[in-house]
Amino acid sequence: MNHFAAVSKASRVIPFWVCESGRRWSDAAKRFVGPFQHDAGVDASGQDLGSGQPTFHVQVLDAAKIRALIAGQSDLVVLWELSAENTSAVALHVAQVGASRPDVMQWAAIDDVSRHPSDRLALRIRELGVSAVLHQPQELALLARLVRRRFSGLSSKSKF
Repeated sequence: MNHFAAVSKASRVIPFWVCESGRRWSDAAKRFVGPFQHDAGVDASGQDLGSGQPTFHVQVLDAAKIRALIAGQSDLVVLWELSAENTSAVALHVAQVGASRPDVMQWAAIDDVSRHPSDRLALRIRELGVSAVLHQPQELALLARLVRRRFSGLSSKSKF
C-alpha cells in the first residue's frame, strides 16, 4: 500500500512583486492574488487545497531589489506603481526588464496622474513591456484570473 498516494503535490509558489511608495497596491494584490485571495481552491492561509493552481506570494520590493533578484526567478509577476514623480525611472526599469526578461509579466499601476495624461502614459508604458495597466486597486480582481490562468497553463504544459 502506498502511504503517499493521499498526499497532494505541493503547488508552485510564484512571486508577485510590487514596487510602490505606499501599501495601496500591495494590499490589493494580497487580497485579490495573494494569500487572502477570494478563491475556492485556496484556504485562508493561502495554501492550495489540491486544485493544482499555483500560489502567489506577494512582496513589496524596491526597484533595485527587483532588478537584483529577477535573474533567479523562472515565473514572476511585477506590479510597478507609476506617479507623476517617478514615471521616467519606472519606465526605464520596465524597459530593461522587458528587454532582458520578456517572459516576466509586468503590470503598471498609474497613480496621481489626471485622466488625460494617464491615458497617454498607459499607451507609452505598454510599448515598453507592460501587459496590463491598472488605475484602481479593484481592477486586480479581474486581472487575478488572468495571472492564475497563465501560470496554471504553465504547470499543465510542464507535465508533458
